[in-house]
Amino acid sequence: MEPGIIGLLVLILLIAATVGVLLRQRPDSWNLPLLRTSGGGGALLGDDMMGHDALPGVRAEAAVAEPALPRGAPSLSVMREDPPEPILLDLTPLNSEPSPLEVLGERLDHVEAQLTGLQQELRNQRDAILRIGVELKLAGEAETARRDMAIERLRGDVLAMIGQIGEERRNAGRDRRAEIISELYARLARLETALSAVTNPVLLPGEPYAPPAEFLTEALIWENWNEVGERAFALADAYSAQRVYLSEKTREELGAFVTALRVTLTRSIYPNLHADADASQQAALRAALEQVALELPRARRALDSEYHAATED
Repeated sequence: MEPGIIGLLVLILLIAATVGVLLRQRPDSWNLPLLRTSGGGGALLGDDMMGHDALPGVRAEAAVAEPALPRGAPSLSVMREDPPEPILLDLTPLNSEPSPLEVLGERLDHVEAQLTGLQQELRNQRDAILRIGVELKLAGEAETARRDMAIERLRGDVLAMIGQIGEERRNAGRDRRAEIISELYARLARLETALSAVTNPVLLPGEPYAPPAEFLTEALIWENWNEVGERAFALADAYSAQRVYLSEKTREELGAFVTALRVTLTRSIYPNLHADADASQQAALRAALEQVALELPRARRALDSEYHAATED
């Protein structure tokens, strides 16, 4: 049982015991008058018990009822006893421990204080989390902005680098193309110079080729045409290996010139090379050289246009 309930039961038992003691110790004088021997005859205890304010009739009846004593005899008087001291009951509980309600109230107050502190701590933590969230959001946005700027700068640098590389490649390709066209043009010029040297030696390098009015004896000797054959083969070999750098039109024109040169050399020039060639053979040789003289400027103009187109791109 709870200490408070035990104390309450003990208090009730004490009160009941006290009432029982009072009932057992009740004096007879509470109901009968007591005599007293104080000089002038008896008196009722009721004077004191009832108080001095008793009615006169009651006092007279008490005087008549008191027996008369002989003269000289000791007087009898009613003995007045002092009123009993009041019994003070200590209603303080034997157990000084607080009641369950007080303990419960204290516990509730303590729990409420803890809840209040916990709520305040939760609010503080929530505010801190919100603050941290805002800071993280701002930091993330700033980092995103910096990353975007870095990416944009990197993209710009990469595009510039790609453009530079492409430009360098274009320049390199353009330079290579111009170099190849120059090489083909030089080979064509050497072929024309070699042809002039064997058939019309009076022409200087750079002058347009034209067959002579009459062939010298050296022009009709087979061995003197070796250089012409070598120059023609070098031009055809360079064209075959590097024609990919030429435009379609120039490829067709230069390819037609190489084919025509081969046909002319093998069918019209070489068969008529004899030291004692007659007039018909010399006429056939002259006609073949005139055809070559017509083809050379066309090939030269095609390469010249191709070179200028390559350097101007």
